Amino acid sequence: MQRLLPPKTQHHGQHSVFVSKDLSSCSHVFFRTDALRKGLQPPYEGPFQVLDRNEKIFKINKNGKELTVNIDRVKPAYVLRDCESTRLPASEPLTPQETLQEDRTARTTRPETVTRSGRRVRFNPRYA
Repeated sequence: MQRLLPPKTQHHGQHSVFVSKDLSSCSHVFFRTDALRKGLQPPYEGPFQVLDRNEKIFKINKNGKELTVNIDRVKPAYVLRDCESTRLPASEPLTPQETLQEDRTARTTRPETVTRSGRRVRFNPRYA
């Protein structure tokens, strides 16, 4: 009994963080928000441009401000270079009259709905 030793303790509080190899060369990163989020709110914001990087610290441009963040809170963003600078021309906005006519045609072309038992379903035109 004297030779029996207790089992070695395990450190449960320490966890390793995955760091992508692409972080050393990426031009943009996603930034993780550690604050309490509402439902269906994404955990990452971005992509943001990387201004400077060290072994553990990234400096990113977030909304025109330089922000210093830890490497554990960022992940690389794969951005196409052609899509960054290319802007699509803005189309002319529709006038209210045109949108009203489109709404009327959409309402009148609604297919008739029939239930499984064969009854016709008629929706109130006021709410349709």
